[in-house]
Amino acid sequence: MSATAIRDEEIGNSFETTMKAVILYDEFDLAAKANALLTRAANRADPAVPWSINPWRLDMLMLPPTADNALQDTAGAHLIVLAIQRQRELPPWLFNWLEKWAGCREVQDVAFAVFDGGNGGMLSMPAAPELSRFAERHGLCFIFGDVHPDEGKSAGSLDDLHAREVTQTPTMVHILEQTPRRYYQHWGINE
Repeated sequence: MSATAIRDEEIGNSFETTMKAVILYDEFDLAAKANALLTRAANRADPAVPWSINPWRLDMLMLPPTADNALQDTAGAHLIVLAIQRQRELPPWLFNWLEKWAGCREVQDVAFAVFDGGNGGMLSMPAAPELSRFAERHGLCFIFGDVHPDEGKSAGSLDDLHAREVTQTPTMVHILEQTPRRYYQHWGINE
């Protein structure tokens, strides 16, 4: 097989990757809200990229057989969402399970998000720094805060960003109208 065929095959396979998200939740309503939010965000970002979203109830992570199944299911996740109600402290067994997951994960660039359903009752201060330290220790992107903005505001913001993206400023028009030079002198390492 030629190098070009191998490269084309690799490029073709790279676009077939399914992004995987896992929701760890304590209440069904939060899992449903997080699922809806992720589905909406995935469709807005790129509808051509398929997403797989799997929920796991937190108390199932305490039982050895299901905890192991959850580890296998989450090993290839690109996003872990902790969808929980406001709590003073998270149970130690949850941190033990998260440590096991971090040790067997297959994806290096994983985002770790905390979601409370947009109720404003975020985790108390003791839990947030502990989760932040966990994420930092394992090189995870940590997302914490109000992730359920007002729909009207977010739609307006997206429209505004798109308008700015396609607008050509006078400086950009000037740059685009210039004729490119045929050569650039003194731009190389050895010149």
